[in-house]
Amino acid sequence: MTDALEDHRRTVSICGRPITNLRFADDIDGLAGNECELASLVEQLDNASSNFGMEISAEKTKCWHR
Repeated sequence: MTDALEDHRRTVSICGRPITNLRFADDIDGLAGNECELASLVEQLDNASSNFGMEISAEKTKCWHR
């Protein structure tokens, strides 16, 4: 995750604190201000995870917006 977030500067602010992701066990919630930022974050995460032989599960992936 550190590799994927290395160049990701855009964040969501919660109570004034910048948040880019939420993690629990093997789940990651990526947070972004718009769809373009989220697409960039997912691409960076996909590239970084493939370096470790991991892949994003399309079946488990969801996109929520407000």
